[in-house]
Amino acid sequence: MKLISEFVENDIEFIMKKVFCIGNGTSRQRFDLESLKGKGRIYGCNALYRDFKPDVLISVDNGIMHEIYQSGFSK
Repeated sequence: MKLISEFVENDIEFIMKKVFCIGNGTSRQRFDLESLKGKGRIYGCNALYRDFKPDVLISVDNGIMHEIYQSGFSK
């Protein structure tokens, strides 16, 4: 792992990448999540996986974690 001070000019693009954090609330339903693909890394929460496949799925609730595991999403 590099420290920030070890990055060279060529690594600036890596540091400056965009990320999108998407919750599972109803407000996201009016947004085309597919339009984010290719524009940055997409992090999603909990049951978002039911409607959209983010790059990274995060959950801390035991019930939804079990559901995610049982769905085969993590394969």
